[in-house]
This record gives sequence, C-alpha cells and structure tokens, in this order.
Amino acid sequence: MDKYLAFSRFHTAEQAAELISLLQANQIPVQYEEEVVLMDKVYVGQNFDQRHLVKIPASHFASADALLKNQITVSPEEVEPDYYLLSFSTKELKDVIANKDEWGHFDYALATKLLEKQGISYSAAQLEELGRSRLETLAKPKDLPMVWVVIGFLSPVISFVPLPFFYIAALLGFYIAGFVLLTKKTLPDGSRVRAFSAKTRNRGRWMLLSNIILTALCWLAFLEMTDAI
Repeated sequence: MDKYLAFSRFHTAEQAAELISLLQANQIPVQYEEEVVLMDKVYVGQNFDQRHLVKIPASHFASADALLKNQITVSPEEVEPDYYLLSFSTKELKDVIANKDEWGHFDYALATKLLEKQGISYSAAQLEELGRSRLETLAKPKDLPMVWVVIGFLSPVISFVPLPFFYIAALLGFYIAGFVLLTKKTLPDGSRVRAFSAKTRNRGRWMLLSNIILTALCWLAFLEMTDAI
C-alpha cells in the first residue's frame, strides 16, 4: 500500500476541503492532516504558514495534478481587478511558472495567460525542462545552521544550569540529531528525498553519540555532587 504524502498545502481547512471533494469525486484516495510545527520552515524548505495538508499516495500525484489542470479555466478579464497577480512584472510572472510548486494551480494558469497576452509562451518541452530543473533544486539537501549544531552538541551541559524544565532542554541534542537523520521532504512529483546533506547527517550521528556519552557523564557528575551535599 502506497504511503500518503503531502500533495497540497492550504491556509485554511475550508480550502483543503474543496480539493478533497474533487479528488474523492474522481476516485483518488485522499487524507487530510493539520500539521504541527516543530522547527522553523527554513530547515526543511517548506512553508508552514500553510499547515492544512491534503495527502494522497505518491502513485496518484501525476493523475491528481492533471485533474486540477483540466478543472481550471482562466480568463484574465474575469479576474478581480485588485487580484495580486495582475500587478506582477513579467519577471515575477515567469518566476510563478518556474516555481510552480510555490503557487496554486489557479495562479499558475493565470500567470500563463498573462504572459501569453505579452507574447510570451512556453512549449511543452520548455515546461518539462523547467519542471525538471525545479525538481533538481528542491531535491538539493540543506545544511543545518551552525548555531543548531553547537546547541545540539552542548545541550547535555544544560543539566547544570538552574533553568525551568532544564531536563527537557538537556535532551535537545537527541531531538536535533534524530531530526536531521530522519527528516525527508516530498517533491512535487511525489518522490521523497533526504532533507539534510550527508555532511549534516554525519554530524547528526556524531551528535547522537556525543549526547549519549555527555548525558551519562553529566548525570554521573550530578549524582556525585548530590551525594557530596
């Protein structure tokens, strides 16, 4: 059975419900999920302002995408005059086409029409190349910012800092290590790739090992200090 992956993100549950109804009407398996934000979006390259997820099996991504394209008919003349896309420059409209995954299907279709009015059109081969280039960009793994690397390695010493819930903060290194080792991201074509680079994942392995050792040493030192009092 295929694993359900995030196909589209929305700002509200109502927006997600519209897509869910369409997919269900066309016999595409679908699930809804409201995402819980645990770390800043910069680490996984996703926009967590849109937390309402519509998830479908990876094998249905292509058919769902084609379905949405066929459902949308756009006429720039019928769009509200204050719709934000109408004020976009030519370069900004081209960015919408190149970064399709960051925009809704309606905005993508409208950008295409607005460019056509300017005499700019894309062939099927050009769109395929843009899509392939975008996938390559999105597939590139990220490095964890150095500040989080330092925090991850040194978190066990928080055991000696008299702060509220210090014992939870002292385990932060385990969480960061697990996060970089296990996190994957879903690409627009439904494939899954590692979110972090091999260098970062290697640091995550050393972080996990050092946290095990440091945590044991810190608690042994803490118990000795307690017995001495």
